[in-house]
Amino acid sequence: MSRFLLLAALLLFSLGAPLAPALAADEFDPAVLDKMAEEAHQVPLTEDMINRFVASYPEMREIGAKFPAAQTPDEPSGKSDSDKGDSDKSDLDALPPEKREAMTAVATKHGFKDLQEWSDVAQSVVMSYAYLREGKGLDELDKMMNQLVAQAENDTKLTEEQKQKTIAQVRELGAKLAKLQPLPQNYKLVEKMIGKVAPVMKVQ
Repeated sequence: MSRFLLLAALLLFSLGAPLAPALAADEFDPAVLDKMAEEAHQVPLTEDMINRFVASYPEMREIGAKFPAAQTPDEPSGKSDSDKGDSDKSDLDALPPEKREAMTAVATKHGFKDLQEWSDVAQSVVMSYAYLREGKGLDELDKMMNQLVAQAENDTKLTEEQKQKTIAQVRELGAKLAKLQPLPQNYKLVEKMIGKVAPVMKVQ
């Protein structure tokens, strides 16, 4: 699974008691989530897309094994500050030409327009699968945010000003994390097709 999606899942699934003090102490950087949301390319999935992704994945892995040091489409590269002006460029541009050509051939063979479309479908499938694998529903984020707000409101160690600041930051965090949730229709479809998707996801 990509580093990006692992980080997104970690942020969502590990929210809890330690977060409120971190927010109050200004240790939370919203820019991190902004960048993650910007890099998350979701597309509405269909059964046909998922079937083609599953069928193509073994071939993509074979190509990846031939280029072990090269970045793959589901492992977005971090951009340095000097690269921010090129934010419109795809992370796939970092692939070596030989690998990109080979992966594009597999993608088009399985009916995808190009490698970017394959990558977007892959990220969309993986994002929904990550939620399902962790046993999380689409209402989990709202539950967590409400818990954190209640925790801040009842924390006797915080001043009223700190409580209000923490609650505002929790709500900001919730709005940002909402952008990292799988599309509801994708979640339901991947859940329906979990028998086909799970074997592919487990081969990592």
